[in-house]
Amino acid sequence: MAKAARELWQALGKMVRSAEWSEDKGVLWFRGKIYVPRNVDLRRQVVFLYHDMKVAGHPGRWKTLELVSRDYWWPQISRYIRQYVSTCDLCLRTKPIRQAPVGELHPLRIPDSCWDTLSMDFVVELPLSSRHNAVMTVVDSVSKQAHFIPTHTMVTAEGAARLFLHQVWKLHGLPMCVVSDCGP
Repeated sequence: MAKAARELWQALGKMVRSAEWSEDKGVLWFRGKIYVPRNVDLRRQVVFLYHDMKVAGHPGRWKTLELVSRDYWWPQISRYIRQYVSTCDLCLRTKPIRQAPVGELHPLRIPDSCWDTLSMDFVVELPLSSRHNAVMTVVDSVSKQAHFIPTHTMVTAEGAARLFLHQVWKLHGLPMCVVSDCGP
């Protein structure tokens, strides 16, 4: 018990008050809860009993904290349980998806002629070449002809429109549809 008390005094400083602590048959109690000393295996075993056992059923971070906190206490118990639950393999594999289901995919319409439907994307973070470190790629979906326009990663929407105007539109006119990945 003396070792555990010294450990607590060092960890918590002057926050330890004797009225909150008691000892019974070699077990140190804090506010009516068993104090678990700084022993990684012992703390892991306590959380295992309340989280991983089949009876517990992997209840999640907050429920595990509530269950462990009913009987046990140690400094930064919440942080320890958060770390434990966030690295639980079974919880990570069976975690429910908490986002709305994505919509159905619809095929793109078949273009009537060349340069009616274009796909556009940026290839970024390339080695610097003539003050350019990115390429704007514009591909016709019928003929698969492409324009590779050198640019830089910090190009704005207005700059991309200007590149499109001077490199693609002047040769092929205005397309009916432009497909992009909606990247930044």
